[in-house]
Amino acid sequence: MSLEIEATVKTPKIVLDSTSGKILLAGISIPEDPYDFYGPVETEIDSYLKNPAVNTNLEFQLEYFNTSSTLIIRNLIRKLSNSSRDTNLKVHWYYEAYDEDMKEAGDEFKKLFEELDFEVVEVDEFPIN
Repeated sequence: MSLEIEATVKTPKIVLDSTSGKILLAGISIPEDPYDFYGPVETEIDSYLKNPAVNTNLEFQLEYFNTSSTLIIRNLIRKLSNSSRDTNLKVHWYYEAYDEDMKEAGDEFKKLFEELDFEVVEVDEFPIN
């Protein structure tokens, strides 16, 4: 089971590879209707969590996201962290070196989920893969 959604001008690339346990959100997240866009992602994650990989790597490589996406991101991290007894969850929040706003956002999420293995990682450019 896998899900891949290509990025658009307003929505991020999303990859959920249930075999490797990798979940990636990359790009810009300003969808018109975030619940409509992220609904299939949530459904796929619910399915994944019924039989998760030993290790789950949640990667964020976001350039920008709006307020409604903040709630989606928080809920996604919360859902995965609530299942962390079934999988070893590691969160990687990548931000580009010049982007203080994205660094601050990552730091805020890290503080909110202080019980998680959560890294805020500076990169010269995103390693999207």
